[in-house]
Amino acid sequence: MANEILPSSIGDLIAGEVMATEYLYLLADRDQSILNHPALFYAQGESVRSNVVRVPHIGLGGYDLLSSSTPGSEVANTALTDGSTDVTIAPYAKRYFVDDLSSYITAGQLGAAEFARDLLIARGQTLINLIANVGDDFTSTVGTSGTDIDWDDIADAKATLGIAKASGQAMCILHPRQWADLEKAALSLGVLPAESMAGAIMQGFDAYKGRYMGVDFFTSSHVPTANAAADRAGCMFVRGGIAWADAMMDNEGDANILDLGAARLERVRQGE
Repeated sequence: MANEILPSSIGDLIAGEVMATEYLYLLADRDQSILNHPALFYAQGESVRSNVVRVPHIGLGGYDLLSSSTPGSEVANTALTDGSTDVTIAPYAKRYFVDDLSSYITAGQLGAAEFARDLLIARGQTLINLIANVGDDFTSTVGTSGTDIDWDDIADAKATLGIAKASGQAMCILHPRQWADLEKAALSLGVLPAESMAGAIMQGFDAYKGRYMGVDFFTSSHVPTANAAADRAGCMFVRGGIAWADAMMDNEGDANILDLGAARLERVRQGE
């Protein structure tokens, strides 16, 4: 049989492709649960007149021990220890350009609502990226370069924090590769570790992996490399280990700016 009417023979009569009714997101970190942990210190400034928020330190709350004294003798003054940490606020931005025809033929899929949602997720992930890149600057490290992380390393990290007198709820941010190594180490024990680790191993790819040994575990692909890319620089800390700050921008009622708190979506209109 010849001269069949097939899609391949009537290309001038049909469209080459038809768009699906929905689209798929490219793979990226989108889970923001890391930012909700109490171990992260949000340094809220008292004024918007500076891009630096200074966090004071004070040696009270039992920082200095009592000294023995002699009845009837004057007690010498104890020097009050103080200090501070500065958190510098810096702008971050990105821009997409969509012409009128592209906006029309995508039937609103590239509209303000989708860009606003993208902005909120991107803001959170940018902050997580900055946090992860602070953690790799910690001066106390555990583990052996080039060797997979295991639960002994986690115990050593907890011990290091305890020796440094750290207190409070701890969190650990690891690269997915590091977490996979811990999963294998847990399974090799023959019995799943206690607390919620059994559920953490069975769950999918959310950032929060559960709590083990009193530490909340999270994963992020933003965790940087270390030692000439031989390792990943996961980190563990308690409240005060990492501080961050932001600033509310005054948009003065500009109709072209959508105020999203410390983030804003600005529309720049160009005739196309």
